[in-house]
Amino acid sequence: MNIPLVVGALLVSLLIFWWLLSVIKASLKTALLVVAVVFALQVFTGIGPQQIFNQVGQWLGISFTRFASWLENWGNKNKFDPDVKKQSLSMILSMFLELILIGQ
Repeated sequence: MNIPLVVGALLVSLLIFWWLLSVIKASLKTALLVVAVVFALQVFTGIGPQQIFNQVGQWLGISFTRFASWLENWGNKNKFDPDVKKQSLSMILSMFLELILIGQ
């Protein structure tokens, strides 16, 4: 058996394991913090978890919608291609992509 290969594989495995434990630990801390905040809001103000998550969902929905429209228009500002064939192909391609993405 090749000793340097085994030692290297062991070190990489330990680093990945350490990283995974860090991610799990951070996720648990965040989850517990969210639970504490939601519980405190419910006890002190009467605001339920469903109301909080609905509001957050509205904010994220608006943000994602704006981000998607920004991506859609990115690079197309003040550019107009007078070639009708290119415009038609572009429209057909965008409709095709929408059908594929919506069909999933």
